[in-house]
Amino acid sequence: MCSMRGNLEVLLNPRSVALIGASANPGKLSNVVLANLKEGKFKTYPVNPREREILGLRCYSSVLEIPGEVDIAVVSLPAEASLGPVSDCVRKGIELVIVTASGFRETGPEGGSLEEALVSAVRGSKTRLLGPNTMGLLVPRSGLDTFFIPRERSPRPGVGETAILSQSGAVSVSSLEKVRAAGMGVSSCVGLGNKADVTENDLLELLAEDPQTRCIAMYLESFSDGREFARLAAKMTVAKPIVLLKAGRTRSGARAASSHTGALSSSSEVLVDGALTQAGVVRAYDEEELIDIAKAFVLKGHLEGDRICVVASAGGYGVIASDLIESENHGASLHMAELSDETKERLRRVVPGYSSVSNPVDLTAAVTDGMYDSVLEILQEDRNVDGIMMSLELQPPNVTAELLEVARRRSMSGTKPIVISVFAGESTDNLVKSLGEQRVLAYPTIWRAIRAMAALSRRGTRLRRLK
Repeated sequence: MCSMRGNLEVLLNPRSVALIGASANPGKLSNVVLANLKEGKFKTYPVNPREREILGLRCYSSVLEIPGEVDIAVVSLPAEASLGPVSDCVRKGIELVIVTASGFRETGPEGGSLEEALVSAVRGSKTRLLGPNTMGLLVPRSGLDTFFIPRERSPRPGVGETAILSQSGAVSVSSLEKVRAAGMGVSSCVGLGNKADVTENDLLELLAEDPQTRCIAMYLESFSDGREFARLAAKMTVAKPIVLLKAGRTRSGARAASSHTGALSSSSEVLVDGALTQAGVVRAYDEEELIDIAKAFVLKGHLEGDRICVVASAGGYGVIASDLIESENHGASLHMAELSDETKERLRRVVPGYSSVSNPVDLTAAVTDGMYDSVLEILQEDRNVDGIMMSLELQPPNVTAELLEVARRRSMSGTKPIVISVFAGESTDNLVKSLGEQRVLAYPTIWRAIRAMAALSRRGTRLRRLK
């Protein structure tokens, strides 16, 4: 159980949600929010003193008039109109209040005073405040969706094992779309906003106990309490990896963060890097890398070492992959595995005589589905190999769609993890998504596949040190 004030567990599985400021006008953001909430597995109560019914739901003039308990309230009103409803939520005994409006600390002293008034309203009560300046929550398992983005414009991913925590609504939406494009789902997505009350540390404590969450992907512009974050992360990353995109690394970035969420300037990047490394947190440097690494952790966990074997049917891809694996400059600083003599001899029996049986293994354009199947089996049995980067190319004449089944079967049943880079022209993105839906780790470029292997290898190194 979390040690924090109040009960944030309602965030993951609410029984009832109120929307304060609900609008009957389809052009209003709160109308979109209500339409999204209406699809959830909980009671939904619109609150608007000027309406009797919205979207077929009875409307209440105040949250205090709603019969029975309310777990979560979303306040969808301008900043200056939010304080009264928040105070009513405290009187009602609501566990979590989400204030979506901007116009608080991020705008200057006047907004800062308004934000402090919100915090004062919930201080000492059992009510927690998420935001302000946030889109709120997406929790697919319960259907909780407080985002004001229509689903037809940004389709949501289904239930999965990655939790997303973000100080930016746009990064939240982008991350969710990338998760969906990867054939994956999320356990939850929480917009932190200005972090006036509920912080990333509170949510780490909550997610540490959530059996649905296996990995946490975070976008932060500031730490609420850096020491506490490091302490929690060091404890948590033993079982659940954390990937962090920490923005505001430069003066310009820190200045932009301040005007976005009111974030304070970060500490020295050297200190931040050291603390995160010691805590086992993996850093990402853009939104694509953030989701790529989270996907790798969910599907593969870790590698036992850093010795990588590359297998491809195009020599050029093998050369590119080799450089990216070993290079410290624009590479992953891993090692190319030295295949055993026994492995090389076994490979010679199943590949053309002009193929290379060293690492990288070049199957040439004469590759067949069966050849690839045999080669992967042999490589997975070599004790000198910790992971395999498979270049899946559908262009060679003797390859069929059956190669996808080979990749899936070997990826799911082999003793050594396989990470796939897919080359299939216009079908590449669809194939990556399809493989992801089958829990096969695949990416549309060689670099993204190898970057994921580097993260898996480094996590493996940390786990071995802890043992």
